[in-house]
Amino acid sequence: MRCHLAFTLIELLIVIAIIALLAAILFPVFARARENARRASCQSNLKQIGLGIIQYAQDYDERLPFFFYGANGDASDPATVANARYKWMDAIFPYIKSEQVFMCPSDTNASTYKYIYHKNLTATSDQNYGSYGMNLMYRYDAQPSLRQPPTGSNAAGIMLAALEDASGTVWVGDIVSGQDSMGFGWPCLISGSYCPTIQPASPVTTTVTPRRIENMVARHLETTDVLFTDGHVKAQRLESLANRRAPDGVTLAAFTIQNDG
Repeated sequence: MRCHLAFTLIELLIVIAIIALLAAILFPVFARARENARRASCQSNLKQIGLGIIQYAQDYDERLPFFFYGANGDASDPATVANARYKWMDAIFPYIKSEQVFMCPSDTNASTYKYIYHKNLTATSDQNYGSYGMNLMYRYDAQPSLRQPPTGSNAAGIMLAALEDASGTVWVGDIVSGQDSMGFGWPCLISGSYCPTIQPASPVTTTVTPRRIENMVARHLETTDVLFTDGHVKAQRLESLANRRAPDGVTLAAFTIQNDG
């Protein structure tokens, strides 16, 4: 008599169950490891952006670039005015020389709303701003008594010396690329409806995924990557940015240029 060795059905089911259990345990670990790698790449982008802004300021009398220069583009380059939509990324691009640096690897809209340098635009665009936004407070010289920038097309970008709390002041960070839920296509983190005017009690929006504070979005394992004005980059939870308030109790202190400590 010949004896045929084989697995029984029960044994096969047990092996399949063990493999499924291991996969359920390991897949989230692998996904988290991949996202950690993307977050590190995003932070590297922000470090390069910070160096570009510093180099720009050194060439422009220690003044920071505006976050947005308007639809008229770069007046010094009339050939591209029609399509320019000149913005802070364009101002520092000559120091960075890579459009890809302005794209976060975790941005699911990156291919649709990728950053395009204003001279490379073939048509006027309000959406090709990439994955990062600048703090709106750096648009003009600040008015300390109001904790907000003055309006007016002739106002100048603020000076580096005006930054009273460099290590605690947000400079650039992750934003929703393209247009956000409010229809804004601006390359900024927080607009006038959140900072520096009166804040809602809970500015963090929890009804969308990923969560956000207006344009600022937490797409890295519930954190957002932030470049601070002293040049360091750190992953932050939105709550840590929202809970730090200025002395008035309502203004988000991390987005003002004053020392709110």
